[in-house]
Amino acid sequence: MTKQSKSSTQELTNTSSRDSGLKSDSFYRSRMSPTRFKIRRALLTLINKESPALGRLQKKVRGPFLDLYFLYSANLGAHMFYVLMCPLPGWFGRMYLLRDSVMILGLGIYLTGAIKDYLCLPRPKSPPLHRLTLSHYTAKEYGCPSSHTANATSVCLLVASMVISNWSSFANWSGAFCILAFTAFYFISLVFGRVYCGMHGCVDLAIGVLIGWLAFAVRVLWLRSAWDNLILNNSSLLVPVGLSLFYYFLIWINPRPLDPCPCFEDGVSFIGVLIGLDFVHWLFANYFTQYTVPGYHNSTVPFDFVQLGLAKSVLRVILGVLLVVSWKVVSKPALQKVCNLFKPRKTVPNQCYACVSRTDRDIFIRLIVYAGIPTMVVCGKFIFPLFGLGVN
Repeated sequence: MTKQSKSSTQELTNTSSRDSGLKSDSFYRSRMSPTRFKIRRALLTLINKESPALGRLQKKVRGPFLDLYFLYSANLGAHMFYVLMCPLPGWFGRMYLLRDSVMILGLGIYLTGAIKDYLCLPRPKSPPLHRLTLSHYTAKEYGCPSSHTANATSVCLLVASMVISNWSSFANWSGAFCILAFTAFYFISLVFGRVYCGMHGCVDLAIGVLIGWLAFAVRVLWLRSAWDNLILNNSSLLVPVGLSLFYYFLIWINPRPLDPCPCFEDGVSFIGVLIGLDFVHWLFANYFTQYTVPGYHNSTVPFDFVQLGLAKSVLRVILGVLLVVSWKVVSKPALQKVCNLFKPRKTVPNQCYACVSRTDRDIFIRLIVYAGIPTMVVCGKFIFPLFGLGVN
């Protein structure tokens, strides 16, 4: 790869011709409700005012090392990173941590995507800013709020709450302090990196922090006990059916964007993950109880490092990842072929995914595919023992 082509994959300039959210005021006024348009116009004024200052800040602090650091560290706040990391607590016997992390991220990603589609706000202007990104897909999204910031906020709050609630279990305060310090560094680095890379401004970050806090509060502070009790201690079929309808209702009411913003795809994906997680935990918690290893909850994938050791623990992760990846690779084309047997699909070129009918079959295919990911994770309870990676 030449130096010029490599740079083109990392830095985007003069993006105003292809950014979402930059059509004329008359375009948005004619297609939005008065309230929606007034909110958008007020926030757009703030975004436009801060762009020159952000451009000066970026120009002042940029350097080759920081470019690489913030460019690649942004992956630690991307959706795919959390998709890969969230299964780990499940495979290591931490069922409640799995539920906490998946639910706060799923809620945060849905809310940020829905608000982006409602506000239709652009990213900070380029120029004066230069965009540093490895994903041109991400650059097509609306800017406000920052999903990276929402994710980082909710995850860091979850880690901090776990450390504080288990403070007495640490042998000394230095271990807990190191975890908190690293969590704070991760948060500051990821959030400032959004400004450094020219992807977000202060308005985007502030609203992202609020959404991240809200996702954490809804799951951990307000509804955790009631929600988990409903899932894990109620064998009625109305539970998974009712919850699936509730989750689908969130998709139904998602605002339709006025530009080809891809946020809706991520929202549907994580709603699918939430459907799958609640369903498989409901199923395993209330049925199949005869397969439960003594000392573990019915819906937990049992893990004991003393029994398994380091090598088998690593093999569990490798096997688990293979299961998830295999499901992801095989399920979507298989479902599409089955649907085509009944009704061949007529493709519409360049159609925005968020503008399709909410009963479109591709939405249901995506929901099933992503619901299968947590199902594969929790099914490790049955699959790991087949390969000698289970717990007695």
